[in-house]
Amino acid sequence: MPAPAARMNDLDLRTVRAILAMSLLALASLTCGSSKEESVDAGGPAVDVRMREIVPERVADIHEVVGTVRSRLSATLAAKVTATVDEVLVRPGDAVRTGDLLAKLDDRELAAEFERARADHERFGRLLERQAATRAEFEAVRSRYLIAAAALSYSSITAPFDGLVTQKFCDAGDLAVPGKSLFTVEERTTFRLEVNVPERLASGVGLGEEVAVAIDATGEECSGTISEIVPAADAATRSFLVKIDLRCRELPKSGMFGRARLPVGERLGLFVPTEAVYERGQLTYLFVASEGHARMRLVKTRTAHEGAIEVLAGLQPGEQVIVSAEGQLGDGERVEAR
Repeated sequence: MPAPAARMNDLDLRTVRAILAMSLLALASLTCGSSKEESVDAGGPAVDVRMREIVPERVADIHEVVGTVRSRLSATLAAKVTATVDEVLVRPGDAVRTGDLLAKLDDRELAAEFERARADHERFGRLLERQAATRAEFEAVRSRYLIAAAALSYSSITAPFDGLVTQKFCDAGDLAVPGKSLFTVEERTTFRLEVNVPERLASGVGLGEEVAVAIDATGEECSGTISEIVPAADAATRSFLVKIDLRCRELPKSGMFGRARLPVGERLGLFVPTEAVYERGQLTYLFVASEGHARMRLVKTRTAHEGAIEVLAGLQPGEQVIVSAEGQLGDGERVEAR
C-alpha cells in the first residue's frame, strides 16, 4: 500500500496536468474560435489584408515622474516675540491682501517696555542737550527704545503679500514663540509641480525645457517649463528635485497630484497602428503575415502615441503586421495583400 506522502504527490501531479490542459484549451479557443479574429478553414479562399512592414523609429525617450503641485510663492508665518495669541482674525481659505491683520498677540508687556524705553529716551535726550549725559549713554538708551518699538510692532501678524490663507496653526490663548508656525499664506495665481527625478535620468533634464504635465484632479494636461533643478541629490531617494512652472487653463491647488513626462533623450521603438492591435481580457495580440498565412502574436504594448501603439515585446523589425482585413482573420488563415 503506497504511503500517504506518495498518494499526495500523485494527486498534486494530476492537478498540475489538469491545469495545463485547461490552459491549452483556453488558448485554443482564443485562436481557433468563431469570432471576428479567429481562424476559419485554412483551405478556404485567402482573406484580403492590408499590411505594413515594421521598422524601428527614432522617438523621444519620455520618462514619467510624479510629484506635488505647490504655489510658486508661499510663506509660513511665525511670531518674532513670545506672547499669548489674543485674537485670530482669519481662517483657512480666506483671501488676504498685503498688510492685512491675521492675528493679534497680547502686547501689554511689550507696550509697557516700550513706554519705559521711550521715557528713558526722552530723558537722556534732554540730559545730552545739557551735557549731563555722554553720547554713548544716549545711544545705548536710544537702541533700547528702537528695539522696544520693533518688538511692539511684532505683536501684529500681517500678510506679507496678496494671497490665500491655506493653513492655520494657532487659536486664541495659544502661546506664540519664535520659530513656531502660525499661518501659511500662498499666492494663488502661479503654481509649479515639484518632482523627484532619478539620478540616472537627471543628466537628460535641462533648465528651460518644455514638458507636458497631467493634473489628475482637474483632468487637464498643462504645459510646463523646467525652472529650477536642485543641484544636490537626496541621499535617501537618490533623486534630484526638479521644479516645473505650470501654465493651466484651470488653476490647480497646492497639494494636488501631478504627472510630468520628461524628455530624457532619444531611443528606437517599434510602432504599429492602433487598429492592428486586439485585446481580449488581459491578453493583447496582433497578426503578422508569414508565408501567406496570418500568425497570431501575443505582444506587450505601451500607451498609444499619435495614432500608434508601441510594441515592447513579441514583434521583430522587418515583420509584416496585418493592419486590417476584409473578412474573418485567425491564426493560420490564408491571407493575400491587397
